[in-house]
Amino acid sequence: MKAALAATLLTTVFLANCASSGSPVGPARITETEAAIRAAENAGAATSAADLLGRSKTALAAARQAASRGNNEEAERLIAEAGAFATAAEARARAEAVKSQAADMRRQADELESKAKQLQERARP
Repeated sequence: MKAALAATLLTTVFLANCASSGSPVGPARITETEAAIRAAENAGAATSAADLLGRSKTALAAARQAASRGNNEEAERLIAEAGAFATAAEARARAEAVKSQAADMRRQADELESKAKQLQERARP
């Protein structure tokens, strides 16, 4: 009876280790993802891509939880997801910044064109 119980226990431990297969998520992966989130924040994602930034932070928190439970495959998947969301947030924020700059330049060009026309009209006798 004790042998059967010990065998069952060993089998359970073995299967649990198999279920959490995959190598542990290294601290470098987490640091890399945190850096991607900071880059998105620095690009202005908190205002122009808040949804993507939030999803990135949520995925990173879930990855940390999965890693602490020993679910390395899920942790790695979530780390990749967090990084992708952070990259998308940064790209959207940068695109919005470029659009804003382009609109400002367009306005300035229109103002300069208007002033140039006014000067031309004044210069005519």
